[in-house]
Amino acid sequence: MLSGFTSQREIDGTKMKLPKGVIFIFLALIFKVAVAGNSTKVYMLELEFEESVHENVTDLLKDHTQIDVNGSAIVTNITSTTNCILADKQKNCSCMTDYTWSEDICRNHACCKNENCEINVDDPAFCLSEKRVSINGSTILTNNSYNILVSNEPNKNMEEHKKMEQEVITMLKKIFSTLEYFDSLIINGYGRGSVIVYYTVQILGSVTPSQLVSIIKPLNDSELTTTGLVTIVGPEKQPIDIGSNANINCTPSTDLGEVRWYLTDVENKTTQITTGNEASFQKHGSNDSLHLGVISGSWKGTFTCVYAIGSIKHTASITLDIALLPEQIQAMSTPQFPDCTKEPKEVNIVIECIIPDDKENYTVTWTSGLTEQAPKIQKNGISYEAKMTIQCADKKENVTVDCTFTNNRATNNKARPQSVVIPIIQPTSAICEAEGDWPKAKSNHTAIKSCINSVGLIRRECKDRVWGNVISSCVNKELDLIQKRVENLNKGIGLMRDDAEVLFEGIQISSTSKTFNSYANINASVHLFKDMNNISMRQENPWNDPVLPNFVKSASNVLNDSKSWKNPKNDLTDLAVTYLQIMEEMVNNTNMSSTTSYKAENFELQSCNDSCKSFNASVDTDSGVIVVGFRNLYEIFPNLINGSIPNASIETTIMSVIPAKNTNSAQVVLKFNYSQNRLPNHDMYCVFWDETRNEWSSEGCVWGGVSNPEECRCDHNSAFTIMMAKDEITLPYMEELTYAGLGLSIVSLVLCLIIEILIWDTVVKSDISNFRHVAIFNICLCLLFAHIGFLASAEPKKLSGNWCSIITLVKHFFFLAVFFWMLCLSFLILHQIIFVFDHLRKKVFWGLSITLGYVCPVLCVAITFITFRNGEAGAYYSTKTCWLIYEGVLKGSMYAFILPVGTIVFINLFTLVVVIMKIVTPTMSEAKARDEKDVAKSMIKTIVFLSPVLGITWILGFFVMHLDLTQRPWAQIVNYTFTILNSLQGFFILLTNCVGEKKVRDALRKRFRGSKHTQSAHSKSESSTKETYTVKNK
Repeated sequence: MLSGFTSQREIDGTKMKLPKGVIFIFLALIFKVAVAGNSTKVYMLELEFEESVHENVTDLLKDHTQIDVNGSAIVTNITSTTNCILADKQKNCSCMTDYTWSEDICRNHACCKNENCEINVDDPAFCLSEKRVSINGSTILTNNSYNILVSNEPNKNMEEHKKMEQEVITMLKKIFSTLEYFDSLIINGYGRGSVIVYYTVQILGSVTPSQLVSIIKPLNDSELTTTGLVTIVGPEKQPIDIGSNANINCTPSTDLGEVRWYLTDVENKTTQITTGNEASFQKHGSNDSLHLGVISGSWKGTFTCVYAIGSIKHTASITLDIALLPEQIQAMSTPQFPDCTKEPKEVNIVIECIIPDDKENYTVTWTSGLTEQAPKIQKNGISYEAKMTIQCADKKENVTVDCTFTNNRATNNKARPQSVVIPIIQPTSAICEAEGDWPKAKSNHTAIKSCINSVGLIRRECKDRVWGNVISSCVNKELDLIQKRVENLNKGIGLMRDDAEVLFEGIQISSTSKTFNSYANINASVHLFKDMNNISMRQENPWNDPVLPNFVKSASNVLNDSKSWKNPKNDLTDLAVTYLQIMEEMVNNTNMSSTTSYKAENFELQSCNDSCKSFNASVDTDSGVIVVGFRNLYEIFPNLINGSIPNASIETTIMSVIPAKNTNSAQVVLKFNYSQNRLPNHDMYCVFWDETRNEWSSEGCVWGGVSNPEECRCDHNSAFTIMMAKDEITLPYMEELTYAGLGLSIVSLVLCLIIEILIWDTVVKSDISNFRHVAIFNICLCLLFAHIGFLASAEPKKLSGNWCSIITLVKHFFFLAVFFWMLCLSFLILHQIIFVFDHLRKKVFWGLSITLGYVCPVLCVAITFITFRNGEAGAYYSTKTCWLIYEGVLKGSMYAFILPVGTIVFINLFTLVVVIMKIVTPTMSEAKARDEKDVAKSMIKTIVFLSPVLGITWILGFFVMHLDLTQRPWAQIVNYTFTILNSLQGFFILLTNCVGEKKVRDALRKRFRGSKHTQSAHSKSESSTKETYTVKNK
């Protein structure tokens, strides 16, 4: 059929001898007419003729654009593709316009585009259309009869297998041969599951995407990948230098939609390319461009652009070769510090430069004078060594050696040097002596060691003859591999959604190893979290539920050892702040389901719509939030506190509350069990982490107070915790008021005692008067000694030996004695009111008063002293206050004072009420109508005169004990009132029971003036007073 178009150069075994000839290769397209439809086949036709008839032959072929072959086929599209000029043994061939050399010619003769190519006369040489298309496809065969195609190996030779395979080929050819320029279809293999057939179709001309869409419709569950419909162009001059820029452009023959880029690296791993630190995308019309900036060695490989329409992918690929340079050069000398203080006076040194094994062939040069050694392959790379000798006679302080790695394939960026400074220890050098594994080192230099079974270096500075801290940058090998993968993702190689689960699992496994707990590993992990989250947000791929379990475990594991968070350079834990901020950002970037919770030892993550608990804290909210609990983050978190918060510290769970997706920040109520440990009169502060100021702040948060100490209410969402002030609340000027009042009271009590002595004979004329003044005298005396003891313990730190214990005993005894004498006076008043006509005998009074006034206090003090470890400090008394200890409700030695005093005060209060009731209730002899003003005045006078000597004002002490100073302002009012009234108790006794009593004043006048008139007036006054007093006590 095609013999008319084929010229044979060999007839009957004899070659034609042409002085000079031309060979034309033609592409002919044959259409076959069949019942099922049209099919096509492409043939390559080779015509050989003399150069002189070149124009005649080409004109003839142009006229025959279509040839009918016996009605069964039509030959059309006869096109000249290749032009060859014959020589003796070679033919010089070139491709016609719009044609390029075939893949075989490119592979065997290095002629890849349309340049001239010399080929052996007998070798085939033909060019193909630039628009040729290759299709790799896969189709699922649903007929069970095709299962024989994926049976065991021996069955492949069976006739049935061959028959089925031929059926598949026929079926596929029947479909694909309907495309113009169809050339061939090859079965590449079969896959299991259902039966999947993999094949390659060659189309030696153009084809449209719409034609492929039509072709694939009859093929159920098929996928096609084409090359040829997209043109790809990259850097012409290769290899390109590392650190340079490169552009790769893809142009589809028609609009194919969005493009995706892929990189197949030198390890044959294919990864999608995204926007990153080194990759960006641009689109200009139909042209899609990938720009690589400051390119690194990670980009070495094959780039593929992919346009997908349904199950059809249109691709184009190009290889990018990069002239690499070592990413890292680890250089050091052995020994690090040559010692010229010993004999002999020369030191041999080995300098080592280690680089990663990147398979590049480098030329390594050294500073002149060194002896180069053969390279060695090690676990961590390739080691290059050189030797040199230090001559101590030169008296050099240091020597610098360079190792330079040169890549001769590069154009501009050819070399990367690394310097090694070798400090030489001279006899006059300051040094740090050898210590453990650390060698003798020259002062103000740093010693370096390689990490064992990890990546990095260990450094230790010798400064001013003193060794500094060991600073390790050793990172676990597993963690280092993860870092490199994340670095590639950051560059733009790969999608985080594809690698996230593996990366988090790797961090989780690495963080559970025994060697993990170091600052270098924790620092690397925290920054891995940060980089991964930045990549995730840049790619708009939030963290989904499958990755969260390993994320939570990883975030928890880095908190296992709080000691490892200290930066060895400065002993600070600022890394914890970065960790908290990154965790919040990552949680804010999650897409977790509303009912899920993830818990680990130190880290909990849960979605909360109403109330949820995390460790020893909980949160209540009306809107959806995500709650993150950090069990022990407070142990490492720096105590950065807003100036408005006094000295306080974090000692409990830190809880982050983050609004869920599509919700706004709302008020939250947090509860911290830690508040149960609050000390009395210590403020609690509900705080949040203010990222703007980088400190804890209480703005927008309110503590629930003493009534609800566990509660915090905040009007925003953030990271929260609760703090307790380290120092107890102090009231301003309280000490000044106390000591001023005590001073005045002491003076007043001394005056009162003097007055009592001066007027005793004049005033004390009856048993009742005697009993009363005896009680007042003893009250004043005991209160005087108690106040003196109080002043003596004003500065407990200055007291030495057992003085604090002695003063505590003195105060305890005399204050109790004061109240017991007040009780005696109270009993005296009650007796006079209740038993009007039954006078108290002196023996009874003195027996009762001495027993109550002094024996009872002695017993109380003695029993308390013995009970609390024989007066031991910290049990019986506090060395900070030289007073009894209060440890809570009914706890502490303080109750040996509170209980008797409380009982006495309430008995005395009862006495005061009885006296007032007596004043209010008229007797039978009194007129029925009494002046209410006189009654009110009598009541006020009674309260004012009796309160100081009965200790009524000490009732406020019970409020002081039970009112916490955080209960502002009532606690402050009560405390100031209590302090003022009771520090001035002696002064009030002087005013009410000495100076305020008329007969005392008259007695004083008589004492100092001695006038008869005054004496007479005094007698009348005394008679009147006795009468009044008797009336009041009836």
